[in-house]
Amino acid sequence: MGTLVVALCALLATQIFARVDGAKCIMRGACDQDGIRGSCPYDGEPQVIDKPEARALLEGICGDVFANSSQPLCCDADQLDDFHENFESARVLGLDNCPACSVNFRALLCSMTCSPRQSDFLRLIKTAVNEEDKTTHVAEIDYHLTPSFANGLFDSCVDTRSRIASIPLLNFMCGKWAQNCTAERWLGFLGSTPARGGLSPFDINFVQVTQPRVVDGTTYLPLPLDPQKCNQSRGRVSACSCEHCKAAC
Repeated sequence: MGTLVVALCALLATQIFARVDGAKCIMRGACDQDGIRGSCPYDGEPQVIDKPEARALLEGICGDVFANSSQPLCCDADQLDDFHENFESARVLGLDNCPACSVNFRALLCSMTCSPRQSDFLRLIKTAVNEEDKTTHVAEIDYHLTPSFANGLFDSCVDTRSRIASIPLLNFMCGKWAQNCTAERWLGFLGSTPARGGLSPFDINFVQVTQPRVVDGTTYLPLPLDPQKCNQSRGRVSACSCEHCKAAC
């Protein structure tokens, strides 16, 4: 019986984390883009982060996504410093008030930034050159994810209250949409550059798919993660309180 359970678990893991042969990084490292810290295009293998303090930052932010911070990844120490600063801003607003919201949001961005399988679900569309130092930076990508993850992420955060007069968190994290935020509008804001009213250093097109997508002969898979519901516990992550999750009331 035990052998059968192990075999079934192995089969399930294979299905959930299906991979495209030869998957690797599409970006790695920090590059300036008109005064904004963005990402550098990188068509290569993931690398080990050799700075212990950087690995500690990774574990603090992305420990739910990457169990082993010593494995080769598609991010470096400089990126993690910037990443940490950005997440601290979200935490100050109240991202951690609902653990599921925090876990799902971090999974979305940690996977994009550091996953060693970026090219499975990310497509580099456009790069641009910084006129000051002539370095090339990422300008636009496609990010493939399932509708269930997109909706699950939104559902886990929509009732979360901020630390500012208990105003809904997404009022501050959905741009012009505020209280009229939806899953699509939130992703649209998260993927928009300042020129389009967002905060992203490059354009991110969130492409919702349930099947592999083939573009110019290359196959892309949706992000292989299931969102955590705000009223359920999972592992060390507890369910959210009624105040931050109506489904928990």
